[in-house]
Amino acid sequence: MPLPYRAGITAAASVMALTLAMPTATSSSRQDVNGHTDNWLKEGSPSVTYDNGTTLTRQSDVLEALQQCSSLSVSCASTTVEDIGPVTRWYDAENSDQGTGPIENCGESGNDITQTITAGHTFSWGWNVGVSVDVKLVKDKLGIGASAGFSQSSSEMSTGATSIVVKPGQKGMLKLGYDMDRKVTNVSIQGGKFGGAKITGLRTETPLPGGKRAGQDIIPCGQNLLNGR
Repeated sequence: MPLPYRAGITAAASVMALTLAMPTATSSSRQDVNGHTDNWLKEGSPSVTYDNGTTLTRQSDVLEALQQCSSLSVSCASTTVEDIGPVTRWYDAENSDQGTGPIENCGESGNDITQTITAGHTFSWGWNVGVSVDVKLVKDKLGIGASAGFSQSSSEMSTGATSIVVKPGQKGMLKLGYDMDRKVTNVSIQGGKFGGAKITGLRTETPLPGGKRAGQDIIPCGQNLLNGR
C-alpha cells in the first residue's frame, strides 16, 4: 500500500548549470533533457594546440591554457562553432528532510491522490574542463554566456510549485527545469605559453533569462521516473 501524503508538503529542487557543447547542427527548437542522466557536457573532448605544434587533450592542460586569458598580457577571443540551441534540463524535486519522495498510487484504493508540492533546485554554470567555471573569465573576457540570466555567481537557486494529481496505477513527482543555452566554442590565445594557442571543442551550458519551469513527472506504476525511482 502507498504511504499517505499530506497536501502542502514541501520539497526542494531547482539549479542552473554551465555546460560546454559538441559540434552539431544549429537547433531552433527547445529540447527536453533528463538532468539526472544527461552527460552532454562531460562527453565533450576539448583540446589545446600551442603555436609550437604541441597538442594536449587532458582537461587539466586545457584548463591551464584557458586560464591564461585572465592575464592582462594575453589576448583571447572566442568563436562559436556550434550553436546547439536551447534545451530544458529537468530534475525531479524532493525534500529528503521531510521524506517527500514519489507520490505512489499503486495500491487498490481506486482514488486519485492530489498534492501541492513546492521545491527548489540549484542550476549551475558548467563547462567540459573538469572544474567550476570562472564566471568573470568565461563571461567577461571571452563573452561566452553573455546573455545568461545571471552574471555574478556560478549558480542560482530557483523554486517552483505545482499541484499534482496522481491517478490509480500511477506515481509522480514535481519536476523543475531551466532553459539552458548550449554552445561549442573555440578560443584563440595570443601570447602566454609558447607564444599562443588554440583551444577547440570547449562546451558551455548557460542559463537563459526567464528560463525557470515547473511541471509534473507522472508515469505508470512499474516504470521509472526521471530520477530512476
